[in-house]
Amino acid sequence: MRADQEQPARRALALAGGGVVGGLYEVGALLALDALFENFTTADFDIYVGASAGAFVAALLANRVTPERLREMIEADSGSLPRLSGSQILRLPWRSYLGTVPRLAAALPRLAQELWTHWQEALVLDTLLSLVRVLPRGLFTLDGLEAYVRRALTQGGRTNDFRKLRRRLLIPATILDTGAIRVFGARLNEQTSISRAVVASAAVPLLFEPVTIDGVDYVDATATKTAHAGLAADRGARLVVVVNPLRPLVLDGAAPRRLRDSGPLAVAGQALRVVFHRRLHDGLRHYPTAHPGVDVVLLEPYERDLQLFDLPLMTYGLRNEVIRRGYRTTVKTILGRYDRYALLFARHGIVLVPRAEIEERARRWSSAYRRVA
Repeated sequence: MRADQEQPARRALALAGGGVVGGLYEVGALLALDALFENFTTADFDIYVGASAGAFVAALLANRVTPERLREMIEADSGSLPRLSGSQILRLPWRSYLGTVPRLAAALPRLAQELWTHWQEALVLDTLLSLVRVLPRGLFTLDGLEAYVRRALTQGGRTNDFRKLRRRLLIPATILDTGAIRVFGARLNEQTSISRAVVASAAVPLLFEPVTIDGVDYVDATATKTAHAGLAADRGARLVVVVNPLRPLVLDGAAPRRLRDSGPLAVAGQALRVVFHRRLHDGLRHYPTAHPGVDVVLLEPYERDLQLFDLPLMTYGLRNEVIRRGYRTTVKTILGRYDRYALLFARHGIVLVPRAEIEERARRWSSAYRRVA
């Protein structure tokens, strides 16, 4: 019998999406929480909810892989945990690309004729957009990431089976054809492997091909909700710690530039951040009514962190800096309202390290990490 069947779950961790940078930021935030907690670690939560990139981190945490070991595996092979490389995340679907060649060859003569005929009409845009239908379903495939997660979870006493976990792991994904939410791990007899659920939750449209499981196509969990934190409260959690690595940048008059000056990707990225952030906060505002008695701790990046914002979401090369920022911002967030957080966590049996000791630990960790980086 699983541990979550024997006693009510009390404390939950919900990790939102945010691409590669978001997952790295969450590792830094979790390292900070482990440094802040005196009698508890981020591998001790009763429920883990992971959406998109957060699903990857949550799957390892539910297998009691500590944030420190996560950081080590990002840098090098660590015992039974293989090193994670950028090529495993962004792998080209060569078969899909090759499959477009005959379709494109068949479509080009007709398209060329229509373009020649309607070049000065608005219909030319419709003609060009029709090319999209013959292109691959995504720029990349998540097969490499799925293979990595499967390998990591089938070694060292870990499990790739939801039913064998001692902690409850919930991984939501969006059903492409209906827009409904499918929560992997919600069923006690869950047949889908954890690794397969992770990639289904992380299949960002356009960037990655949809992931097919039992004949159903899935895309990124954030298409429906930002963090899916309510899944934990629905299952009895009284404390929900939410780590959201994406928030819109806030610039004032002293900023060195306007966002529009950074190009279309920056404009689109800011728009997505606004949508995800507002949706998350709108949902949290309803928590007191929907989930009375549930305490929520929301941890996010600094709203004026221009350097973090400038990193493309799929960047892996500057992983040390992203982890460091996740750590530093989380520590500053807790220290900024230390007394409030100390009381809140204490209600759920978690003791915070004294303020002076936190400051000293932060200095030592930041110094050591700068030497590694």
